[in-house]
Amino acid sequence: MIITLIITALLFLFYHNKSDYTSVFFSLDTVVSVSLSEDFTDEVRETVSDLSETFDNYNENSEISLLNRKKKLTCSKDLSELIRQTENLRGLYGKSVNISTGRLTKLWNESLGKGSIPKESDVMRYINDTSDDNIIISENTITLLNDITIEPGAVAKGYVLDKLMDLCKKHDPENAIISLGSSTLLYSSEKSKSFNVAIKADRESIAGTTETQKNFVSTSGDYERFTEIDGKKYHHIIDPKTGFPSQTGLSSVTVFCDSGIASDFLSTLIFIEGKENLQKHLSSDIYEIVAIDTDGNIYHSNSLKFTANKPKGANVCEN
Repeated sequence: MIITLIITALLFLFYHNKSDYTSVFFSLDTVVSVSLSEDFTDEVRETVSDLSETFDNYNENSEISLLNRKKKLTCSKDLSELIRQTENLRGLYGKSVNISTGRLTKLWNESLGKGSIPKESDVMRYINDTSDDNIIISENTITLLNDITIEPGAVAKGYVLDKLMDLCKKHDPENAIISLGSSTLLYSSEKSKSFNVAIKADRESIAGTTETQKNFVSTSGDYERFTEIDGKKYHHIIDPKTGFPSQTGLSSVTVFCDSGIASDFLSTLIFIEGKENLQKHLSSDIYEIVAIDTDGNIYHSNSLKFTANKPKGANVCEN
């Protein structure tokens, strides 16, 4: 059986089976959709809820909020591992994703929530948050320097999915789909199963479909979460180098990977790095991507069996 889903900044699941155990609830600032062929939905919900209590920096009682206030904390294994793994990914793939820019993210959220954009002078005050020296990791003790705060939005959902994969391996259901909005876990007891994935070009249309044997899929895009001010759209993906929403010629990036946190991290990184840096990602033998630029042109890894619903005037490009 092929499992089909639409990848967007918010994922919609087509797959349905009467024998499934399903659950939908809100956590991690998104709608969580669970579809299992074996009932361990309570364990899934408990895992997501517990990790939300750890990673939700909009909850003043969460562990990450406590770290952001205290600036030095002996953290749980999950929080310290999230930060450590993110720093490792930055070392492997690049610095365009930075979780130490919490003040910058808060500034944009508050300004856009009031229907305005922040002053450039205020944005520039937080650019120093991008320094690699601002997070000190010593076993489970995390120290934040220069009054920075952690914003884990680019990696938290992927990390949670890695933990949910552990649950799937424990129960080994025939199939499972767990969507955390922009990131999704695909699981099958058939180890060689391919999953059929439909990728949206925007809110209204599908760019095409592809098959993958990867278990994790993450999408970063500019068309699901944005605010329009004076006729200009401001999306939620901030480039830590400029302090402003990323404008690099891409509309969306979908990454297929064997690691949840890596898929989450890479979709954001590739989106921020932009169209001119796509080639090195298209040729990766570790992960696969589909990217769509602002003109509707589609780029995908050769290893993906991609079938496009080709938009008028757009091109489909392989590595």
